Amino acid sequence: MENQSLYNRRAALYDAIYHFKRYDDEAERLREMLAQRGVGDGSRVLDVACGTGSHLEQLRRFYDVSGLDLNEGMLAIARQKLPGVSLELGDMADFAVERPHDALLCLFSSIGYLLTREQLEAAVRCFVAALRPGGVLVVEPFIEPGEYVEGRIMLQTHDGEELKCARACVSGLDGEHAVLDFNWLVLRAGQPEVEHFVERHRLWLCPGALIAETLEQAGFSVELEPHGLMPDRNVLVGTRS
Repeated sequence: MENQSLYNRRAALYDAIYHFKRYDDEAERLREMLAQRGVGDGSRVLDVACGTGSHLEQLRRFYDVSGLDLNEGMLAIARQKLPGVSLELGDMADFAVERPHDALLCLFSSIGYLLTREQLEAAVRCFVAALRPGGVLVVEPFIEPGEYVEGRIMLQTHDGEELKCARACVSGLDGEHAVLDFNWLVLRAGQPEVEHFVERHRLWLCPGALIAETLEQAGFSVELEPHGLMPDRNVLVGTRS
């Protein structure tokens, strides 16, 4: 069993398996939410857990962007997409910035990798310090506990000329954590063998209300945006006091 190699030495598979995401549409929705709260074009925007930089690739059309991620493999791909953009290695629960930003993003359920309330509180303290007063935080939570289905079967595929892959999983549950054992099949042009590997992802099924409460205790004014970035997913938007 391998642990999250998708984010490191197999990071090239990430964009392939998530080819369906409409980063351009999501960037426009983010721009709308930020503008409604006084964060206009040209503002300084930090994407925490930026991954391969696909959101930043779209957002840089409007903002002075930068990114932070825990995995060097993801950052290596992001740097290819975003020459000249500051992309730093760092942990969302333990990072600091040289000067505060106008907006901070934590998207695509990345916050679910914080597995305890203590880790969540540590991350929120970092978020506060990384934002100017009046700055805006957008958090896209993981699945609500009551909406998570144990035993759900999932399959995603990518069918390209040079790369074909499939990722299959039966969703598991361990207390308040989702446990996802992803089984991968990968075929690459010019390579005779089909690669198979399994990796485990564990995410906290933290209620959105608890995230909102933690943000409010840290000094954010929090709003729920039911029309988020993905279908059937909401986002939390906090304004720093």
